[in-house]
Formats: sequence, structure tokens, C-alpha cells
Amino acid sequence: MTKKILVCIVFGLCAKFAAAQEINLFIKDVKEERRLDTDDSYVELTALVQGIKIDDLNQIKIKSITNASADDGNTLQKKESFFGDDYSSDNEFKIKLEAPTRKATKLVNIDGVIKYFSPTEANGGKVIINNPLESYNKNLLSKKYKDVKLTLVDKEALDKLKEKDEKEYQKKVDELKESGVLGEGMAETVDAFKQFFEGFGGFGDENALSFYLEDPKEKIVDILIFNAEGKKMNYGRSQYGEHKLSISLKEAAQPNWKIEILIESDGALKEHTFKVANVILP
Repeated sequence: MTKKILVCIVFGLCAKFAAAQEINLFIKDVKEERRLDTDDSYVELTALVQGIKIDDLNQIKIKSITNASADDGNTLQKKESFFGDDYSSDNEFKIKLEAPTRKATKLVNIDGVIKYFSPTEANGGKVIINNPLESYNKNLLSKKYKDVKLTLVDKEALDKLKEKDEKEYQKKVDELKESGVLGEGMAETVDAFKQFFEGFGGFGDENALSFYLEDPKEKIVDILIFNAEGKKMNYGRSQYGEHKLSISLKEAAQPNWKIEILIESDGALKEHTFKVANVILP
């Protein structure tokens, strides 16, 4: 059951930001889903944000719901959306909550925090790698971030070397292990290291770039790949486990391309608190 409503409220910047910015939030849709298993029942609000620039490089994401309650007296916990709560370049986002009892007629209040991500090179939210094919088997973020690793893996060259000369392949694997481009847990032994690299075989399509990823706090928001004319060349990505990442390309990567890594930094992030009151349930 869905009901369209229109509620306008005003965001306020969190205390750590000096300047206030007026941002309007409209609740444009309320959906209530009831299941036989009450744990699977939920209420989902669609919110529309206005007053800030939102596009591919200025994105929003719901960080947390700090308080939510209905007029039946129950406190409602946030539920993860079906597709996850990733950053969005659209000015709409979803707020998914546990469903209240059937006695409830409205949500009395919903308080939460939204992240606003605006990355640039200057604020540390964008790391640009020019001529990336010169950076194979290197951590692309080593100069900027110590808690995140993104290593561009030359899978094709390693595969060819393994077929051609097993001793040279073994030597190369030893060198890569000693260089520390992978985390300690992934390279405790040479055999484990070899298995990791060989595990890329058949993973990703023919034109894909392969990466080793170590991002425990999930700070990397996106990885964009552009050709020499500035045209975006990546169209999809696949991730296997926590560490293997493959980014599909429209054609084989060229030496004069560039990679832009969008990553959460203190300078690129702002947080906005919000408060919604008296949302009528369907």
C-alpha cells in the first residue's frame, strides 16, 4: 500500500560545520509492506532533497537513523534497502524502517544523518592516476592513504609469464610479495600469494582492469576510467570476496588513459542532520 504525501522540512548542518546551509527535504512517497513474518515487514519513505547540487560528483547517502518512532509507542530500527545504502547521484533516496504495529497511524518522528560527498583533488576526495598502465602491480593510493590499498594487477602479463617461464614467474611473484602491494593476510606465503594472483584467471571480461582491494572502512566510493578524450570507458564492475575487483571497459585500456579514484576524505564529506515529523502511514 502506498500513499503520496508532501512534507517539507529544513536540514541543519552538524555542529562541526561552521556555516549553515538551507536544504529542503520532501517526503514524496510512503510505502508499507506487511509480511507473514513480522521481521520482514517494513515502511519505506522516498525523500527528495533540494538546495544542494547533486550529480555524479556531488552525491548523497544516508548514514544513520538516530531515532524513529510511531504513534503506537514503538521505536523503529533502520533496515537496509534492497540494493543497499550506497551513494546516489540522484536527489532521491530511500529511508527503510521496521514496520510499526497495525495500530499505528503515523510516524511521530524520524531523525537521521545524511552524508554529502563532493570530491576534488584539493580536498583529497579524488585521486587521479595518469598513464595507469605504468603503475601495474603498485598500490595506486600509497602516496595519499595508509588505510586503503588499491593495486592495479597486471593479470595478462603474469599469465603470459607463467606459461612462458615458470622460474621467471616465480621470481616475479617473490618480488611482488616482498614489495608489500598486498596485505599481510593475503601474502603470508609465496604459495598463497601465487594462488591469489592466479585466482584472477577467468575473472572479469577480456578488456577489464583487475585490482587488489583492501578497504575495511569502505572509503572508496567509485573508480572511474577515462580515455585520452575524457570519455568514460568503464561500464560495470565485479567483486569477488573482499579483495578481488574487476572493472569492465568498453575497449582495451591504453597508456594515455587515466583513472579517477573517488574516496571519502574529511575535506570531501559534509554531514547534514534531518528531522521529519508526523508522517501519515498508508
